Amino acid sequence: MAGQSVQIKLVLGHSAQWRKKPTTEGYTHDWTVLIRGEEGQEIKHFVEKVVFYLHESFPKPRRVIKEPPYQVSESGYGSFNLPVEVYFRNKDEPKKVKFDYDLLLPNMNDPPINQIRSECLTFQNPSEEFRQKLLKAGGVVSGGPPINDSKSTIPKSKRPSGMSDIDMPNSKKKKLEGRTKDGSKKMKKSGSSSSEFSGSDSSSGSESGNEGEAPAITKAQKSIKKPSPNSWDTTSLKRLHKQLNSLQDPQLLQEIVNIIEQTGLYNLTASTFDFDLCKLDDITLSKLSKFVDPASTS
Repeated sequence: MAGQSVQIKLVLGHSAQWRKKPTTEGYTHDWTVLIRGEEGQEIKHFVEKVVFYLHESFPKPRRVIKEPPYQVSESGYGSFNLPVEVYFRNKDEPKKVKFDYDLLLPNMNDPPINQIRSECLTFQNPSEEFRQKLLKAGGVVSGGPPINDSKSTIPKSKRPSGMSDIDMPNSKKKKLEGRTKDGSKKMKKSGSSSSEFSGSDSSSGSESGNEGEAPAITKAQKSIKKPSPNSWDTTSLKRLHKQLNSLQDPQLLQEIVNIIEQTGLYNLTASTFDFDLCKLDDITLSKLSKFVDPASTS
């Protein structure tokens, strides 16, 4: 089997829609994120488990799924980056692959999002045992080299990582987007026979017109949880979110933008001003809180 490679495709995607009525916690959307085989192929033959890393504001954000369907369903009110790790039933390297996925939620009055992208994985010279698992799951044998070597990169999506590519109606002014519970809230109201491995994003699509990001596939590294730059708890951040979300005056919104711009912790698109409340320090959060409600304190 020397020099032989096996290619197999995974489908990564999500659906999201507005709820008819917000939950008692204020969650406005229902969403489901998943990984599956292409055209009904059973990837359980070579996939040991899938780990979805939700935003830390979710209870038990590390969701481990060991049996199909490999998916997570939740309710929330904001888009966020959602890393996904797929662990292989492989005694040799590679043991897993990691994808960064942008879980986007539709804007008000927009149709539901049904977004998928296809990831083509190439395993070069796998062991006979793992090769059989791949073939049983729909893998295709190729005599040539892998599509990309392990250091190759995949062209990035046009939009910045972690930001929504949902266009706003032209009649609306530039609005704010912030993040808190649910990852990011929106103020718009992710032996001997050693084997080599590489991956590529072969295609992507979305029924709602959104493009899925195609990150490079590299060996997943253990994520190091960084300390929060502020001392605010989730409840306080949620309260601030609701206060900011209730602002309608363009002049007041501009004042909020001015405060955030001083931190440099924001991303600007043609239609949105995006920032992450969880990344702001206590001083900035206090300014925002006092600005929208002079009597508010953290």
